[in-house]
Amino acid sequence: MEFASVREFKTHASEFIRRKEAVMVFRSGKPAGVFIPWEDINVDDEVRRAALKALVVKVAREREENGITEEEALEDFASFRKDRRRRERGAFGADRRESE
Repeated sequence: MEFASVREFKTHASEFIRRKEAVMVFRSGKPAGVFIPWEDINVDDEVRRAALKALVVKVAREREENGITEEEALEDFASFRKDRRRRERGAFGADRRESE
């Protein structure tokens, strides 16, 4: 894992992306975030667990702040997926009708 300041990461982002290595980004000497390349499947399990844990905590905090239960969030997600599938099927059906 590489380490960079926010300024350094911003200035050299394309280089960090090409290296395909995880980068811990610091702001004022404190961790601000982690960049993990999309293609990189060899990230340490410890880094993955830390990133997922931070994400879960953030989502839970935002849900609580907005008064949304976990069940409501899951129902909303299921509804979104169902609507997306319906839109995709509709788009394909419309394309076929136009070409006939």
